[in-house]
Amino acid sequence: MRLRLPDGTVREGPAIDLADGPFDVGADEVVAAIRGDDGDDGDDATGALRIDCPPPGPGYDRLGRIPVSKPTPSRGWLLAAVGRSRGLRSPVADDLGRLEAKLAERRDDGVEGEADEHESIDTSAAALREARRRVAAAGEDESRLRERVATLRGRVNAHRDAGDDEATETAQSELVEVATELSEVETERVAAEQRLSALERAARTERDSREARLKLEDAVENRRREARAYFAAELGDAFEAALRSLVATPPLMATAESPASVADLESDPVARALAAVRLADLSAPVVISCGRFSDAEAAANWLDAPVIRCRPNDG
Repeated sequence: MRLRLPDGTVREGPAIDLADGPFDVGADEVVAAIRGDDGDDGDDATGALRIDCPPPGPGYDRLGRIPVSKPTPSRGWLLAAVGRSRGLRSPVADDLGRLEAKLAERRDDGVEGEADEHESIDTSAAALREARRRVAAAGEDESRLRERVATLRGRVNAHRDAGDDEATETAQSELVEVATELSEVETERVAAEQRLSALERAARTERDSREARLKLEDAVENRRREARAYFAAELGDAFEAALRSLVATPPLMATAESPASVADLESDPVARALAAVRLADLSAPVVISCGRFSDAEAAANWLDAPVIRCRPNDG
């Protein structure tokens, strides 16, 4: 491993210590450089951190930095990463991969659907209530006008039979006006019904999609739980042995943070992560910023992995 600091200083070897000295480099920056997320173009000009090392492999996403990204990493979560780093596959790996891909596809479809449709179709409960109110109101208006049209037709016929031309003309004119209004209201009622039908279809589609997604999420979580249980069974004894070893090697530790017993370590997220890294097969350097080891060499020796040690609580 070869590390070039922004000021041009070069450090080499399997254990590099940035926790002591005037190095203004944080763990986040180091991890980004290892992963190639820093946008470095590969030249050796000063001004950027550069780390030449093997690329991160399986499991590094969870174990590449201590403390790990998860505030309270469970044993199963850690051992699943250990298993991946060592090339182990759980019996449910294929099924889990298929379900995760299907879930990701469904989520992508949902995002695209929101962009395409939800700008023009509001399927909220309030929108559905308003659409139903409009259908009901249009229906009431239509019924009222139909009754009015029937009444006016009867009046026109009665005036015509009585020979009252003036009254007939007046009633006929009113009938035409009300019939025109009825036609408009019928059109509004049909449009309101179509709008309501479209909203109900969209709401039903959303509900079915949501239920299907939740069912997939449950299936994925069940498979992940089974996978974690498999890795815990396969690697649990070795994990506990690593915790015991952590207690048994106080000379390697920064004594101020050294837990007193295995029981303490079992409830210590940093100790669990250290034990997991010791079991893992990691070729890219592990970034340590927990303050547990006295120096980078002690960490690399105990973890059996290349290490870059940074200041505790720097990011």
